[in-house]
Amino acid sequence: MKIKKILIITGIILGLLVVNIAVSHAAGTSIEDAMAAQNQAFAGKTAANLGSPKDVRIIVTNIIRIFLSFVGLLATAYLFYGGYLYMTSAGNESRTSSASKIMLSSALGLLVVLTSYSITMLIYKIYLSSITPATGLGELLKTGFGSLFGSLF
Repeated sequence: MKIKKILIITGIILGLLVVNIAVSHAAGTSIEDAMAAQNQAFAGKTAANLGSPKDVRIIVTNIIRIFLSFVGLLATAYLFYGGYLYMTSAGNESRTSSASKIMLSSALGLLVVLTSYSITMLIYKIYLSSITPATGLGELLKTGFGSLFGSLF
């Protein structure tokens, strides 16, 4: 017991000796300059380096895309769960029918999510082409709607 105390005290002393205590010096700016920098960080992009402001519609579209991606992930997991139940039903008809209902409902859910994601991306691309003067809906139609689905097509 006495050896443990000696080892603990020695470890604490060695730990304190190893720690490098750095002295912090105040910056050479006045309180007015610091407050002005905070105000600029709150009001503009110069001090905060936030980048250019984005349109609210683009932000909402991105939130919808993230939400739909999450719901699609949940529907896919539910589909796998139904497949697992089907594979482990061992011929039990009640478990097989409940598993097939789960798989059918999750497949329909995935269909709804993919359709709503496609509609959201179509609206986003049309809106983006309307605020960008170099392209329009004609460019979207030339490239095809396959660009709306990412790498699926």
